[in-house]
Amino acid sequence: MTSRILEFPLTPRRLLLTAALLAAAAFIPYLPFLPLPPISDDYLQIGLGREFISASGLSRLAEDALYRTRATSLVLTRLVEAVAGTDIFCHRLVSVFLHLCNGLLIFACGAWPRLGYRRSFVAAMAFLLIASHQEAVIWVAAVHELLVFGFLLLCLLGWVQWLRLRRAGWLAVTAIAFVLALYSKESAAVLPALLAGLWLCEGSRRRLDLSFIALALAATLAYTWAVFAASEHHLHLHDGTFSLHAPFVANLLRTLWRINLPWGIVALSCLAWKRQFAPAVAALVFSVIALLPYSFLTYMPFAPSRHTYLATLGLAMTLAYAWDTMSRDESPRLRRFATVAAVAFLLWNPLYLWIKKLPQYEWRSEPTEAFLQFARRHSRPVFVGPSPYSVWVYRYTADVALGWKHSDVVSIAETEPPKGTPVFTYGLEP
Repeated sequence: MTSRILEFPLTPRRLLLTAALLAAAAFIPYLPFLPLPPISDDYLQIGLGREFISASGLSRLAEDALYRTRATSLVLTRLVEAVAGTDIFCHRLVSVFLHLCNGLLIFACGAWPRLGYRRSFVAAMAFLLIASHQEAVIWVAAVHELLVFGFLLLCLLGWVQWLRLRRAGWLAVTAIAFVLALYSKESAAVLPALLAGLWLCEGSRRRLDLSFIALALAATLAYTWAVFAASEHHLHLHDGTFSLHAPFVANLLRTLWRINLPWGIVALSCLAWKRQFAPAVAALVFSVIALLPYSFLTYMPFAPSRHTYLATLGLAMTLAYAWDTMSRDESPRLRRFATVAAVAFLLWNPLYLWIKKLPQYEWRSEPTEAFLQFARRHSRPVFVGPSPYSVWVYRYTADVALGWKHSDVVSIAETEPPKGTPVFTYGLEP
């Protein structure tokens, strides 16, 4: 039955069953994470949504070098708060729903004949289950990663359909999604390279296509220039988070290795053995392009989980092509291997999240929860000492959870507390 779902034609019944399977893959692994308390910057995300998405805040957002490039996430957070308040369960539920939408977009890419719905379904299932990018789904403050992925993929889907069908509506979808991607995250700057890659794959030589790519490149260069021109006011460009002097090649290779271990290595080996080099190389090139903006980070020797969300699409495509190749092989042993590998993948990723990652996220939520307990027991202002998070995290935590002003939370590094005043501290070790 499953094999019939993956083949043409896609009837309404098969589409419904496909959507149900994708929804299960998106939601089941993350169900235990939904009730977790907010994690550090979750409070910051909600607080910034309040500040910027308001009549008085929009002009400030336009001037903010960092958050104007993440405007879509602030709008979404503000809308969710307007409907569901500050209940983190609802905010996290929206993130998982966006994750599902991204999986559905991957499946929709099966309209491209070079991919097909059989492979796009497997790629979508694999992407939704991959555990290495879990932070983008679990951490509400990383919702911009979900949004930039969705708009970027919608842009590429629209572009492929335009190249194939030459309908103006698809070009409009491409342009609108391109702009929304730029206002979701700085990593959308990789879009012109991906558009050009698809253009070359389709063998188009029309001037209009080349003109659109040139326009997209010009817009991206202007966008990038605006970011760096405001570097004095851009938090991540002067706090040591990002540097053009970072060992970006080593960072990129380490990240690429981490996201492909072990499943990507197995899939690449299978494709190489069957001499299917083109899909393997294309997927690796995609992952490299997607990781380039994150390879200049300085606070870790590899990109953190949330920043690999887009790059793992390359891994999902590798898995899909490898599974398709092995499951169609004439050898019964290889077909059985493909089935066993698929079952192992289905089981491994949720179990890894529940056993390994769930305790880590519980620990990450403890500092702000401990701060709230401390704050409720003491009069304002509350003084904050050594802690895993900056004083601004606690200020926004008090703002969102308790309705306090930012001035009600003071860092002892800024102001010496009166003698005998209790100071909130939290150990840095789990």
